[in-house]
Amino acid sequence: RVETIKFTPPKIVSTPVTDIPPPVDKLDNVTISDVTEKGEKTDAVNPPPEPKGTGAKEIRVSETPPGTIMVQVLAAFPGGAKAWKKYLERNLRQDVPVENGAPAGDYKVVVSFIVNADGTLSNIKAENDPGYGVAGEAVRVVQKSGKWVPAIQNGRYVTYRQQQPITFRVTVEQQ
Repeated sequence: RVETIKFTPPKIVSTPVTDIPPPVDKLDNVTISDVTEKGEKTDAVNPPPEPKGTGAKEIRVSETPPGTIMVQVLAAFPGGAKAWKKYLERNLRQDVPVENGAPAGDYKVVVSFIVNADGTLSNIKAENDPGYGVAGEAVRVVQKSGKWVPAIQNGRYVTYRQQQPITFRVTVEQQ
């Protein structure tokens, strides 16, 4: 059996303290514990034991950039992704790059916009412009899309920045 001495971690309290930690000179050759017991003195010094119910806890750090707010439900076009795709197919003027002399290839433009808490869109802009009028056409169609279903965080509608890539494909027709 090893001699131990009770070590009370300091606490800030408003009432008088009755459980006072031992003086430092009494800690020589004893093991620190949560109880005081008589026994054999030892040179080993152990850290105070953790009270039951505590201990190491795994902390996960988010990899999101500073200033980014994660939402629980993303903003969406009314009817979801299928309805959005159908809307784009029906309303995009796909011949705009051809009318502006674009050679065969893919022309991808990323449109960013804010879906406000009331579902309206604002700050609609093309993040890039591959040319041949595709950026303007993509912005025009997003502006025309109407109200969206806003993002939800903690049960409340919140403002959310959305990015939408739109690709125009120009092909060469074989005769």
